[in-house]
Order: sequence, then structure tokens, then C-alpha cells
Amino acid sequence: MGSTDPVANATDLGCNVRLFHDAAQGEVWLDRGTDDTGAMHPLQLGLDGFDGGFLSLAIALPKGTLAGLERRHLLGLDLAWTARDMPRAYARLNLKQGPNSETLLRDLPRDGVSGTEFDLWPLGIEPERVDTGWIDLIFEAPLPTRIEIRDLVVARRPRAGL
Repeated sequence: MGSTDPVANATDLGCNVRLFHDAAQGEVWLDRGTDDTGAMHPLQLGLDGFDGGFLSLAIALPKGTLAGLERRHLLGLDLAWTARDMPRAYARLNLKQGPNSETLLRDLPRDGVSGTEFDLWPLGIEPERVDTGWIDLIFEAPLPTRIEIRDLVVARRPRAGL
């Protein structure tokens, strides 16, 4: 069965995912039930009396995604999510090289199924030397009372060498 627990700002949700928000009042609830086989169900976020301007999930990129990263690469993001009243949403790629960092921001369509890419060619840092990286899924107010993330895939592929 699933568990529902209140979630504070900057909470580690496990699996290299952290939740952030700027609410002073209200509660954020998380439901991530599993069945008897251990298979995960969609991640469901409930908001009760939430007065914040945003809610964000920061998803760390695995070291394997960053190993051998070059300017010629594209990072793709496929996301399936839903909410009663679809809020404005963004995906932001964050790459950090020592004290320097770069971000790339993309709008996510409000239809709940999204595919977008981050082109590393124009970055001001050297992707080969990136220490850490993460993707923020950012949902802007007004936020619905429930957001469900059904699937998320991050993939790296090289640009065609013509």
C-alpha cells in the first residue's frame, strides 16, 4: 500500500530527488505507493492550503550521464505528468563545473506529455569537466491540489556529425 507523509521544503525524497517550495503556509503531501512486487506507482504530490509561488523537484543526473559529456551531446527529457488544472511548468538543466554553473530552461507543454531537449553546444562551461548536474521540474502558482508524475526519462545522444 502507499504511504502519505507531509513533506517540508528541501526534503530528500530518495532516488536522488529533492523537493523544494517557497510556501509559508499549507502542506505538501507525497504519495508513492508500491505494490507487492515492489513496482512503483506514479509519484503524487498533494497540496493543501499551499500559498507558495512554486514547487520544484530537483533530480540529480547519474554520474554515468555526466561521464564523457561533450558539447556535441543533447540531453533529452520525456515527462508524463498530470494535474487537474495544469500549471505552468518548466524543465531546467543545471550543470556545475567547479564554482561555475550553467542553466538551460525549457517550457513544458500543459498537455501533460512532454518531450524536450537541452542542446549543450552553446554552454559557457566545458561539459567534459562537469562535476554535478541535475534537472529541476518547476511548477508555478497557481498550483492545483494534486500533481501526478507518471513517467520521467532522461537520455543522452550525440548530435549528427555531418
